[in-house]
Amino acid sequence: MAPTTAPWADTPFDLVPSPRFTEKNADPKTIFTANEMAVSHNIYIRGLNAIYNQAPQVTSPAEIKDFLTFCQIWLEVIHHHHSLEEEIMFLGIERDLGKEGIMQGNLEQHRAFEGAMEEFRRYVEKISTNQGKGEECERYDGVVLRGLVDKFGAVLVEHLHEEIRNLLQVAREYDVSGEVLKKNYLAFEKRLVAESSWTRHHPFIFGSRDATFENGVNGNWPADVPFFIPYVISGVLSRKLGNGVWRFLPSDFHGKPRSLPFAKP
Repeated sequence: MAPTTAPWADTPFDLVPSPRFTEKNADPKTIFTANEMAVSHNIYIRGLNAIYNQAPQVTSPAEIKDFLTFCQIWLEVIHHHHSLEEEIMFLGIERDLGKEGIMQGNLEQHRAFEGAMEEFRRYVEKISTNQGKGEECERYDGVVLRGLVDKFGAVLVEHLHEEIRNLLQVAREYDVSGEVLKKNYLAFEKRLVAESSWTRHHPFIFGSRDATFENGVNGNWPADVPFFIPYVISGVLSRKLGNGVWRFLPSDFHGKPRSLPFAKP
Protein backbone atom coordinates (compact mmCIF):
# COMPACT_ATOMS: atom_id res chain seq x y z
CA MET A 1 0.00 0.00 0.00
CA ALA A 2 1.17 3.53 -0.75
CA PRO A 3 2.37 5.36 2.39
CA THR A 4 -0.25 7.84 3.54
CA THR A 5 -2.12 8.93 6.63
CA ALA A 6 -5.42 8.75 4.75
CA PRO A 7 -7.44 5.53 4.41
CA TRP A 8 -6.70 3.43 1.37
CA ALA A 9 -8.79 0.93 -0.62
CA ASP A 10 -8.25 -1.93 1.85
CA THR A 11 -10.76 -0.36 4.27
CA PRO A 12 -13.47 -0.11 5.50
CA PHE A 13 -14.57 -3.35 3.77
CA ASP A 14 -12.13 -6.23 4.31
CA LEU A 15 -10.32 -7.80 1.39
CA VAL A 16 -10.63 -11.54 0.70
CA PRO A 17 -7.67 -13.75 1.67
CA SER A 18 -6.59 -15.55 -1.48
CA PRO A 19 -6.16 -19.35 -1.35
CA ARG A 20 -2.68 -19.14 -2.89
CA PHE A 21 -1.69 -17.25 0.24
CA THR A 22 -3.72 -19.07 2.89
CA GLU A 23 -3.62 -22.63 1.46
CA LYS A 24 0.12 -22.82 0.77
CA ASN A 25 0.24 -26.64 0.92
CA ALA A 26 -2.81 -27.21 -1.29
CA ASP A 27 -2.66 -28.60 -4.81
CA PRO A 28 -2.65 -25.52 -7.12
CA LYS A 29 -5.19 -27.24 -9.37
CA THR A 30 -7.65 -27.68 -6.51
CA ILE A 31 -7.56 -24.04 -5.46
CA PHE A 32 -7.21 -22.49 -8.94
CA THR A 33 -10.81 -21.35 -9.36
CA ALA A 34 -11.25 -20.10 -5.81
CA ASN A 35 -8.01 -18.15 -6.08
CA GLU A 36 -8.88 -16.54 -9.40
CA MET A 37 -12.25 -15.49 -8.05
CA ALA A 38 -10.67 -14.13 -4.86
CA VAL A 39 -8.41 -11.84 -6.89
CA SER A 40 -11.42 -10.59 -8.87
CA HIS A 41 -13.47 -10.08 -5.73
CA ASN A 42 -10.72 -7.97 -4.19
CA ILE A 43 -10.76 -5.74 -7.25
CA TYR A 44 -14.45 -5.07 -6.63
CA ILE A 45 -13.88 -4.49 -2.92
CA ARG A 46 -11.04 -2.05 -3.57
CA GLY A 47 -13.27 -0.22 -6.03
CA LEU A 48 -16.03 0.02 -3.45
CA ASN A 49 -13.60 1.18 -0.76
CA ALA A 50 -12.22 3.80 -3.15
CA ILE A 51 -15.76 5.08 -3.67
CA TYR A 52 -16.57 5.04 0.03
CA ASN A 53 -13.40 6.80 1.18
CA GLN A 54 -13.45 9.53 -1.45
CA ALA A 55 -17.16 10.33 -1.83
CA PRO A 56 -17.53 13.08 0.82
CA GLN A 57 -14.50 15.05 -0.41
CA VAL A 58 -15.58 15.22 -4.07
CA THR A 59 -16.96 18.74 -4.48
CA SER A 60 -16.31 20.57 -7.76
CA PRO A 61 -18.56 19.99 -10.81
CA ALA A 62 -15.71 18.37 -12.76
CA GLU A 63 -14.80 16.10 -9.85
CA ILE A 64 -18.43 15.09 -9.34
CA LYS A 65 -18.91 14.30 -13.02
CA ASP A 66 -15.83 12.08 -13.13
CA PHE A 67 -16.59 10.42 -9.80
CA LEU A 68 -20.11 9.50 -10.85
CA THR A 69 -18.68 7.92 -14.01
CA PHE A 70 -16.27 5.97 -11.80
CA CYS A 71 -19.22 4.75 -9.71
CA GLN A 72 -21.14 3.75 -12.84
CA ILE A 73 -18.19 1.72 -14.11
CA TRP A 74 -17.90 -0.08 -10.77
CA LEU A 75 -21.60 -0.94 -10.98
CA GLU A 76 -21.25 -2.19 -14.55
CA VAL A 77 -18.26 -4.38 -13.72
CA ILE A 78 -19.75 -6.08 -10.69
CA HIS A 79 -23.21 -6.52 -12.25
CA HIS A 80 -21.63 -8.13 -15.32
CA HIS A 81 -19.60 -10.46 -13.10
CA HIS A 82 -22.61 -11.59 -11.08
CA SER A 83 -24.96 -12.05 -14.03
CA LEU A 84 -22.49 -14.25 -15.91
CA GLU A 85 -21.71 -16.21 -12.73
CA GLU A 86 -25.35 -17.15 -12.53
CA GLU A 87 -25.73 -17.85 -16.24
CA ILE A 88 -22.53 -19.80 -16.85
CA MET A 89 -20.46 -20.72 -13.83
CA PHE A 90 -22.91 -21.68 -11.10
CA LEU A 91 -25.16 -23.68 -13.41
CA GLY A 92 -22.19 -25.35 -15.11
CA ILE A 93 -20.63 -26.47 -11.83
CA GLU A 94 -23.88 -27.99 -10.59
CA ARG A 95 -24.56 -29.67 -13.94
CA ASP A 96 -21.10 -31.16 -14.42
CA LEU A 97 -20.78 -32.38 -10.84
CA GLY A 98 -24.37 -33.64 -10.73
CA LYS A 99 -24.85 -31.74 -7.46
CA GLU A 100 -27.90 -29.55 -7.86
CA GLY A 101 -28.07 -26.76 -5.31
CA ILE A 102 -24.44 -26.64 -4.19
CA MET A 103 -24.16 -23.06 -5.49
CA GLN A 104 -27.66 -22.06 -4.45
CA GLY A 105 -26.50 -20.28 -1.31
CA ASN A 106 -24.27 -17.97 -3.32
CA LEU A 107 -27.07 -17.34 -5.79
CA GLU A 108 -29.44 -16.37 -2.98
CA GLN A 109 -26.81 -14.00 -1.58
CA HIS A 110 -26.95 -12.08 -4.85
CA ARG A 111 -30.61 -11.36 -4.18
CA ALA A 112 -29.82 -10.09 -0.68
CA PHE A 113 -27.96 -7.01 -1.86
CA GLU A 114 -29.48 -6.39 -5.30
CA GLY A 115 -32.24 -4.07 -4.08
CA ALA A 116 -29.98 -1.73 -2.13
CA MET A 117 -27.39 -1.75 -4.90
CA GLU A 118 -30.10 -0.78 -7.37
CA GLU A 119 -30.99 2.16 -5.12
CA PHE A 120 -27.34 3.23 -5.25
CA ARG A 121 -27.35 2.87 -9.06
CA ARG A 122 -30.48 5.01 -9.40
CA TYR A 123 -28.98 7.75 -7.24
CA VAL A 124 -25.74 7.80 -9.27
CA GLU A 125 -27.70 7.91 -12.53
CA LYS A 126 -30.08 10.61 -11.30
CA ILE A 127 -27.35 12.89 -9.99
CA SER A 128 -25.29 12.34 -13.13
CA THR A 129 -28.29 13.38 -15.24
CA ASN A 130 -28.84 16.44 -13.02
CA GLN A 131 -25.29 17.69 -13.47
CA GLY A 132 -25.38 21.20 -14.98
CA LYS A 133 -29.13 21.59 -14.68
CA GLY A 134 -31.09 24.04 -12.57
CA GLU A 135 -30.87 24.49 -8.82
CA GLU A 136 -34.23 22.78 -8.35
CA CYS A 137 -32.59 19.45 -9.20
CA GLU A 138 -31.15 17.29 -6.44
CA ARG A 139 -27.42 17.89 -6.16
CA TYR A 140 -24.60 15.47 -5.42
CA ASP A 141 -24.04 14.74 -1.74
CA GLY A 142 -21.13 12.49 -0.86
CA VAL A 143 -22.55 11.71 2.57
CA VAL A 144 -25.79 10.54 0.98
CA LEU A 145 -23.89 8.40 -1.52
CA ARG A 146 -21.83 6.85 1.26
CA GLY A 147 -25.04 6.12 3.19
CA LEU A 148 -26.39 4.24 0.18
CA VAL A 149 -23.22 2.13 0.09
CA ASP A 150 -23.77 1.35 3.78
CA LYS A 151 -27.08 -0.28 2.86
CA PHE A 152 -25.48 -3.01 0.76
CA GLY A 153 -21.72 -2.90 1.30
CA ALA A 154 -21.38 -5.28 4.24
CA VAL A 155 -23.79 -7.84 2.73
CA LEU A 156 -22.07 -7.69 -0.65
CA VAL A 157 -18.60 -8.07 0.80
CA GLU A 158 -19.66 -10.97 3.03
CA HIS A 159 -20.96 -12.69 -0.11
CA LEU A 160 -17.64 -12.08 -1.88
CA HIS A 161 -15.86 -13.76 1.05
CA GLU A 162 -18.38 -16.59 1.40
CA GLU A 163 -18.25 -17.54 -2.27
CA ILE A 164 -14.52 -18.26 -2.00
CA ARG A 165 -15.11 -20.47 1.05
CA ASN A 166 -17.83 -22.33 -0.81
CA LEU A 167 -15.67 -22.89 -3.90
CA LEU A 168 -12.93 -24.34 -1.70
CA GLN A 169 -15.45 -26.63 -0.02
CA VAL A 170 -16.87 -27.79 -3.36
CA ALA A 171 -13.34 -28.58 -4.54
CA ARG A 172 -12.51 -30.57 -1.40
CA GLU A 173 -15.73 -32.57 -1.40
CA TYR A 174 -16.62 -33.07 -5.07
CA ASP A 175 -13.82 -31.91 -7.38
CA VAL A 176 -10.41 -32.63 -5.87
CA SER A 177 -8.74 -32.41 -9.29
CA GLY A 178 -10.29 -28.96 -9.77
CA GLU A 179 -11.09 -29.81 -13.38
CA VAL A 180 -14.84 -29.14 -13.27
CA LEU A 181 -14.44 -25.87 -11.43
CA LYS A 182 -11.67 -24.73 -13.75
CA LYS A 183 -13.61 -25.66 -16.88
CA ASN A 184 -16.61 -23.61 -15.83
CA TYR A 185 -14.52 -20.74 -14.49
CA LEU A 186 -12.66 -20.45 -17.79
CA ALA A 187 -15.95 -20.47 -19.74
CA PHE A 188 -17.21 -17.71 -17.45
CA GLU A 189 -13.96 -15.73 -17.73
CA LYS A 190 -13.86 -15.99 -21.54
CA ARG A 191 -17.33 -14.54 -21.87
CA LEU A 192 -16.64 -11.90 -19.22
CA VAL A 193 -13.52 -10.63 -20.98
CA ALA A 194 -15.15 -10.72 -24.41
CA GLU A 195 -18.10 -8.62 -23.25
CA SER A 196 -16.10 -6.11 -21.18
CA SER A 197 -15.26 -2.65 -22.48
CA TRP A 198 -11.57 -2.01 -23.10
CA THR A 199 -12.02 1.70 -22.45
CA ARG A 200 -14.21 1.44 -19.33
CA HIS A 201 -14.06 -1.94 -17.61
CA HIS A 202 -10.51 -3.15 -18.23
CA PRO A 203 -8.86 0.11 -17.07
CA PHE A 204 -10.95 -0.13 -13.90
CA ILE A 205 -9.96 -3.77 -13.33
CA PHE A 206 -6.25 -3.24 -13.93
CA GLY A 207 -6.22 -0.09 -11.80
CA SER A 208 -7.99 -1.78 -8.88
CA ARG A 209 -5.38 -4.51 -8.49
CA ASP A 210 -2.67 -4.52 -5.85
CA ALA A 211 0.35 -6.45 -7.09
CA THR A 212 1.91 -6.20 -3.61
CA PHE A 213 -1.03 -7.71 -1.69
CA GLU A 214 -0.18 -10.80 0.38
CA ASN A 215 3.52 -10.49 -0.46
CA GLY A 216 2.72 -10.39 -4.16
CA VAL A 217 1.51 -14.00 -4.53
CA ASN A 218 -0.93 -12.86 -7.23
CA GLY A 219 1.21 -10.05 -8.54
CA ASN A 220 1.20 -11.33 -12.12
CA TRP A 221 -2.58 -11.73 -12.29
CA PRO A 222 -4.06 -12.39 -14.78
CA ALA A 223 -1.24 -14.79 -15.63
CA ASP A 224 -2.17 -15.29 -19.30
CA VAL A 225 -2.32 -11.57 -20.18
CA PRO A 226 0.61 -10.29 -22.27
CA PHE A 227 3.03 -8.04 -20.36
CA PHE A 228 2.29 -5.06 -22.60
CA ILE A 229 -1.45 -4.83 -21.88
CA PRO A 230 -1.08 -2.44 -18.89
CA TYR A 231 1.01 -0.17 -21.14
CA VAL A 232 -1.67 -0.25 -23.83
CA ILE A 233 -4.32 0.58 -21.24
CA SER A 234 -2.36 3.45 -19.72
CA GLY A 235 -1.10 4.85 -23.02
CA VAL A 236 -4.13 4.38 -25.26
CA LEU A 237 -7.31 2.77 -23.97
CA SER A 238 -7.73 4.77 -20.75
CA ARG A 239 -7.51 8.07 -22.63
CA LYS A 240 -11.07 7.88 -23.94
CA LEU A 241 -12.41 8.80 -20.50
CA GLY A 242 -9.29 10.66 -19.44
CA ASN A 243 -7.33 10.89 -16.22
CA GLY A 244 -10.23 12.61 -14.48
CA VAL A 245 -12.13 9.36 -14.06
CA TRP A 246 -9.11 7.19 -13.39
CA ARG A 247 -7.67 9.47 -10.67
CA PHE A 248 -10.07 7.74 -8.25
CA LEU A 249 -8.40 4.34 -8.80
CA PRO A 250 -6.40 2.89 -5.89
CA SER A 251 -3.49 1.75 -8.10
CA ASP A 252 -1.86 2.56 -11.40
CA PHE A 253 -2.56 0.30 -14.37
CA HIS A 254 0.37 -1.94 -13.40
CA GLY A 255 -1.18 -2.74 -10.01
CA LYS A 256 1.11 -0.46 -8.00
CA PRO A 257 -0.85 1.04 -5.07
CA ARG A 258 -1.07 4.82 -4.81
CA SER A 259 -2.75 7.25 -2.45
CA LEU A 260 -6.42 8.01 -2.97
CA PRO A 261 -6.41 11.73 -3.87
CA PHE A 262 -9.77 12.51 -2.25
CA ALA A 263 -9.47 10.35 0.87
CA LYS A 264 -9.44 12.39 4.06
CA PRO A 265 -6.88 11.63 6.82
